[in-house]
Amino acid sequence: MTATPPPDTARGATADLADVFIPEPVDQVSQRKVQIMDPIFQDLGGKLRFSGQVSIVKCFENNPLVRKAFEQPGNGRVLVVDGGGSKRCALLGDNIAEMAYKNGWSGAIIYGCIRDSEDIAKMPLGVKALGTYPLKSSKRDPGLSDVPVTIAGVTVCPGDWVYADKDGILVSKKELKLLTPMDPLVPHVKDCGPC
Repeated sequence: MTATPPPDTARGATADLADVFIPEPVDQVSQRKVQIMDPIFQDLGGKLRFSGQVSIVKCFENNPLVRKAFEQPGNGRVLVVDGGGSKRCALLGDNIAEMAYKNGWSGAIIYGCIRDSEDIAKMPLGVKALGTYPLKSSKRDPGLSDVPVTIAGVTVCPGDWVYADKDGILVSKKELKLLTPMDPLVPHVKDCGPC
């Protein structure tokens, strides 16, 4: 019988990160420091594993603040968009997605829909959304920026950290790091302040 290798958090897989940073059994009620979003999102970008510090847009069927966010340098951040779960229009299309990856964003998690999905799937940008819809959004009500939102069972605050791949999305108040690459079972959490 071969031993199970230790988790390799250096590769950034959510399963490996969960093994290290969520030590409580699944049936134990506790206040976990790392939360897992409900599995409601589809992988629609060309980058399936992505992570970064969070910026937030809260909007409903309107995307001016999504564009405005992606016009700024991303510095590896992830934009979390609370679109209210609407499936009546798209909050992200190929032009804005191209702007996002060219400006250095790691990805987007959209509680709503996107369009131009075939083109976005070819871009080096992580995109998770509820689905696709061909109709563009309205531009009348821009929404809010950098406010806490609750989506997929998790409250996300500006400055939180997200880690996403095909297995799911982890949310942490602090950056998840290791003390050394040689010691994958000793987690180090870099404090990034309160929500």
